[in-house]
Amino acid sequence: MACPECDLLHQVTTPPQGGISSCIRCGAILRKGGHGSRDVALALHVAALILFLFANGFPLLSLHLHGTVQEASIPGCARILANLGWPWLSAVLITTVILAPLAHLSGMIYVLLEIRRARPNRWTVWIFRIVEQFGAWGMAEVFVLGILVSYVKLAKMAVVVAGPSLFGLGAFIVVAAAAVSSLDIGSVWEALAGPTKAAEANPPTGARTAREANLVACPTCGRLSPLKTPACPRCGSSLHSRKLQSRERTWALLLTATFLYLPANLLPVMRVVSLGRTQSDTIMGGVLYFLRTGSWPLALLIFIASVVVPIVKIIILAILLVSEHRRSSRWPEHRARLYRLTELVGRWSMVDIFVITLMVAIVELGSVATVAPGPGSVAFALMVFSTMLAVRCLDPRLVWDSLAPASK
Repeated sequence: MACPECDLLHQVTTPPQGGISSCIRCGAILRKGGHGSRDVALALHVAALILFLFANGFPLLSLHLHGTVQEASIPGCARILANLGWPWLSAVLITTVILAPLAHLSGMIYVLLEIRRARPNRWTVWIFRIVEQFGAWGMAEVFVLGILVSYVKLAKMAVVVAGPSLFGLGAFIVVAAAAVSSLDIGSVWEALAGPTKAAEANPPTGARTAREANLVACPTCGRLSPLKTPACPRCGSSLHSRKLQSRERTWALLLTATFLYLPANLLPVMRVVSLGRTQSDTIMGGVLYFLRTGSWPLALLIFIASVVVPIVKIIILAILLVSEHRRSSRWPEHRARLYRLTELVGRWSMVDIFVITLMVAIVELGSVATVAPGPGSVAFALMVFSTMLAVRCLDPRLVWDSLAPASK
């Protein structure tokens, strides 16, 4: 198989349980050995789905203020946001906390059941391909962190009671993580469409990368095919030796994120009206609030996730793009690690958006107290999504192309 991050060819066997096969050049993970059988993975996915449905069927938090009680479930928060005229916040919550995890879990259960019944077909392959994409956009763990921050802020103005949904959501995150780690994705592809053929496993002698061997690796299932093949014969994904217009699309998204960084941090992200008094908070205002109230761990968390991480991602992406444009051959291993770092931390900047989402949905107590998003929240959400998409558009193999002769 070819490394998805540097294109180096490897002979990869099935790792032992809990083992990892990694690239000898860039260190990228090639294949993970699951911690259990596919039956164990199926059971864990079913358990995670049950916990997920439980977490969405009961109250998340309840707020008690001056004899008024306001409580909401996760779907209830989305409905309240839509009714209050904030459909974009409702869409973010529904997509990342409800639809993405639900689609991933239900799709994985269907695929594993079809494999267990020994009757997978082309629709099973297509579903598994789509399911893999949904997994990257589920943000339940970031949402729980947003709940923690919201809980501390709400506790300063009212009595806050955790509902059963919160405990169900916490259990779901643990079980879902166990389900993911228990499954060897490579073995699923082999069960769906057979192992890699001998001709593909043994490329021409002397070729170091897939491109040098006139091969192209599928970005979804990893199967090697002849260079000019338009679509993967195993999963149907479009095949390209390198991502199309990678630099152009990444630059466009990076410039968008850079343009949005200042308004996202300078404009108010939230407006709180309590007993006739109005207070507007920027992101740094929220950090200072937690420092004043003695919650320095949360202040540090918000500062890193919402201020430091976005600007660091912007700087790293700019460095990677400039070095690729200049075809620099310096420190490729370090640049590969920087790319993986931006991919890893990107979603955690969404914690502030989830805090705003929860505050707006739960603190809806009429004349007593209300919360509304500020203009900075829109800029911040767009900035986070722009950086996440920029990382997905960037082709890390371009880092290593500078070490080889000009591509064919």
